[in-house]
Amino acid sequence: MECTPAAREIKAGDEVEVDFDEGIITDITTGKSYKGQPFPEFMQNIVRAEGLINYIKNK
Repeated sequence: MECTPAAREIKAGDEVEVDFDEGIITDITTGKSYKGQPFPEFMQNIVRAEGLINYIKNK
């Protein structure tokens, strides 16, 4: 997921949470949220299948 402000502001060691469906990155450490570009649906499906090979096997 691309989000320049998140990449610039989140520090090493910060705990983060990522919502790939909505494109929201939350820095749990600071409480700040960032809006990035969500993954396209086909990529989300690959992630849910736990990888490309599993995705292809289940098609």
